[in-house]
Amino acid sequence: MPSTEPLNRNAPAPAVQGWTSQRTAWLIFCPPAFMVAVRWLLQLVDDRQNTVPALPLAPVSTTAGALDLLWPVALALALLVGAGLVIYRLGWRRVMPVIGAAWLLLWLLGTGALLQRHLNRQGLLLQGMTAAAAAPQASTRARVVSAYLKPASLRSLGGTEMVLQIDGLDIPNRLLLDDAGAASLKPGDTLALQLAPGRFNGLFVTGWQAAPSVSP
Repeated sequence: MPSTEPLNRNAPAPAVQGWTSQRTAWLIFCPPAFMVAVRWLLQLVDDRQNTVPALPLAPVSTTAGALDLLWPVALALALLVGAGLVIYRLGWRRVMPVIGAAWLLLWLLGTGALLQRHLNRQGLLLQGMTAAAAAPQASTRARVVSAYLKPASLRSLGGTEMVLQIDGLDIPNRLLLDDAGAASLKPGDTLALQLAPGRFNGLFVTGWQAAPSVSP
């Protein structure tokens, strides 16, 4: 009889370990799968919209020195070293719930960023069409600073990527056009852009056309 008691104590261990492994697998694979599903649904909604796309303007970042380029790498290394020290001092089992929560929060923030970007563009497509029909003369002049062909990739269809100096904006902005007519643009050319602000932030191009250059 005394020999059966240790067996009873150890009997639930495989079930607990199996449940923990299953929960870990769900935690690892479900958040990325959820983000991919949300991205696919949002892309499906965008593809079904029969309107002219709104192209985002991305401000060109200006760096003051080497420190501005190296600080993200230094911050990432510091976080990795700090996480390693915490795991070493507290143990993997005590830190694992915190790592799981951080992993889940990371993918939830990524999914939220996708939704924010989608909602930020809502209404701009129809706004661009009505602006082009009602007031085609309302445009902003922009000068092409640089232009080069960007090949297609997994993240983009490619096209002509330009750096534009737009009237009223201090910082140059980057714009990617997948229109075949943009391939002939070169530095010094002038464009007439129809701009619309996003619902939350940013500027979008809802229409463009080449304009005659004006000598200063």
